[in-house]
Amino acid sequence: MSLVNRRRFLARIAALPGGIAAAGALSSLRSPDARAAPMPEYPYTLAERDRRWANVRKMMSEGGFDCLILPHRSGDDVNQLMYADYVSGGGFFDFGDGAVVFPLEGEPVLVNGFLPSAWIDRRADKAYQENGVQVPLGDQIVEVVQDLGLARGNLAVVGTRSGAEGLNEFLNEGLITHAAWSAVLAGLPEATFTDITEAFSLVMMIKSKEEIANIEKSALLGERLHELILQETAVGMDKREFQAMVEHFLAVNGARPDVRALAMAPGPVREGHVINSEYGIVYAGGYSQVTLCAVVGRMSDEMKRLADVAHQLMDLGASTLRAGKTFGDVIEPMEKLSADSGYWHMFPHIHNILPMTLVGPVYIGGPDKPGSLCLGAHVEIKEGMAFSFEPAARTGQFAEAKVGATAVVTADGLNVINTIGTRVQQI
Repeated sequence: MSLVNRRRFLARIAALPGGIAAAGALSSLRSPDARAAPMPEYPYTLAERDRRWANVRKMMSEGGFDCLILPHRSGDDVNQLMYADYVSGGGFFDFGDGAVVFPLEGEPVLVNGFLPSAWIDRRADKAYQENGVQVPLGDQIVEVVQDLGLARGNLAVVGTRSGAEGLNEFLNEGLITHAAWSAVLAGLPEATFTDITEAFSLVMMIKSKEEIANIEKSALLGERLHELILQETAVGMDKREFQAMVEHFLAVNGARPDVRALAMAPGPVREGHVINSEYGIVYAGGYSQVTLCAVVGRMSDEMKRLADVAHQLMDLGASTLRAGKTFGDVIEPMEKLSADSGYWHMFPHIHNILPMTLVGPVYIGGPDKPGSLCLGAHVEIKEGMAFSFEPAARTGQFAEAKVGATAVVTADGLNVINTIGTRVQQI
């Protein structure tokens, strides 16, 4: 099977909300030798910056903190979008370490920020390089804190403890290297440090109208991606073509994936094959995770049973996730349904996004291995929190039905943005 040609792709993009005019604003289909498009403007307003800064400073004031140190590390993309970037509006590459030093009063300072920051003008005075040698991140943080007159202050920090609440299972070693943090501790011996990762992540979880609007844009782009997959996947297509089709669609729409979870049988697609995919989509300042299980041709009886359990899990989770409940209230009945079904799941049935810190149990080792702890089971669900559903029913090592959607908690219920992925589809 050939990939989608330019004419068909333009026609499909025209189906996006707003038609071909909106598509033109979202993507740029240029020849391969065309110059790269200029960097887009940051998709959040200064009013959004002020809202975030006010909320963070309120939390700091209530805790009696003079300053907050927010590290930025390369690694898991889901968390690159958070923490330091949350208050800086960017200013970091996807690689390399950096930080924001955020005082209770006064101008925040960007440390090792390579790109222009949309929200912070002030940068660390200490040169990034001295005599051609990179200055250690910890030394730069120390100098900034000293310049702010807070060397003896009560300092809050995010991401310095391994296995801390407020970090997800992919980042249980923290957000800053041992060398960098050791330098901070050695350089500020009279300061008091308190890790507030969990408290900071809880502040970030409550999304504003701007943030929710951008999450919806990302999730709806994921919905169009699922339409493309269902229309273009066919017998004879191999995994490389499938991946190229997805990457092409996201690229021309100005999006990029971080999660690229794709389970396909080796070789060309055949009748009866099952395709399980999950993509994390960074788009228009928003982030979503979209999951799709598709069966090519006839669905086996075993797959029908797996699909039925996955659908029950999706419906149960969507009916239970409500403001006022705890995350554990949502996870426990889903885990019980899984156990009663006789099937197992490798990945969490549900987790929150941005930051991904409320995470259901995972069973990477198999059905006979103990699962991981549920992270954040005690946290109260509140209006404005965003979640990724990805409930699955699995038997053996490979047979699986995994459905899902991105959803946002509302004042009186739940806005499940995606619909296609909530049911196993047939091609």
